Amino acid sequence: MRGVGEILRPAAHGAWDLNPRRDISSWLARWFPRTPARSVVALKTPIKVELVAGKTYRWCVCGRSKKQPFCDGSHFFQRTGLSPLKFKAQETRTVALCTCKATQRPPYCDGTHRSERVQKAEVGSPL
Repeated sequence: MRGVGEILRPAAHGAWDLNPRRDISSWLARWFPRTPARSVVALKTPIKVELVAGKTYRWCVCGRSKKQPFCDGSHFFQRTGLSPLKFKAQETRTVALCTCKATQRPPYCDGTHRSERVQKAEVGSPL
């Protein structure tokens, strides 16, 4: 049984597709792009912070937050399609959190910021 306004269209393989997916070309596509933006270099050095055991944090993935290394929602308002990395501290301790956004161990710094690639990049530009 077809729904109201449903259109029958031939599918690529010759059968009829009863529920074709429409292209998202509305306002929704502007807020939720199909291809996410790339992270940008927020800073070229890590930030040391004290994490409290049991507390959940949201690490900025996009690099656009004004509250580095944590998320302030900039990824949403700038329509990046990216989301912060939620993590829970296992113990209370001081750690270095990445702000170059190129670490292989997010959210923790792994020294990638020392690479020539990161050091030559402009703050605010993608790698």
